[in-house]
Amino acid sequence: MTASTDSLRAALNFTESDLQANRRGQLSRDQMKRLRRDQRRSALIGALVFSTLVFASTALIFAGQTRNNPIMFLAGLGLILVNALMIGHIGRDIMRISSDLRSNGVEALAGNVERVIRRGRQRDSYVLKIADQTLHVTKDVFLQFDHLRPYRIYRTRLTRILLSAERTCLK
Repeated sequence: MTASTDSLRAALNFTESDLQANRRGQLSRDQMKRLRRDQRRSALIGALVFSTLVFASTALIFAGQTRNNPIMFLAGLGLILVNALMIGHIGRDIMRISSDLRSNGVEALAGNVERVIRRGRQRDSYVLKIADQTLHVTKDVFLQFDHLRPYRIYRTRLTRILLSAERTCLK
């Protein structure tokens, strides 16, 4: 292993056995555990968001009716809509992770990695471009890749979570 691979391993949090499984087009046991943990975390966050927004919208609708205040009533109805949209988004993410776990498949992207920093008013965005794909990553992951060098990056098919990466030789 090179220092580059070791730093990639630390930034993406993968092991040699994870990389071996990804090379075969599969998720490793540890990666499956991580995805299940992410799925449970999303479900918990969804439950908390749902119950909080239901309580807030109920309170606003009740207050709007008892005080004859249409603005509070409409705000409560608006919160119901926001709640439905957020729960739909969280539910979609949970189902995508579930599908990734069922398929046990890994997508490999190979080619030269172009590093791009998109400057923003509030914060910068770190992007890796490889094989006509755009990957948004953290700064720590971004810094581990060499600009315009060949890599193979492994990620889940639907959720597109980065699993592992390795530097390759030019062919």
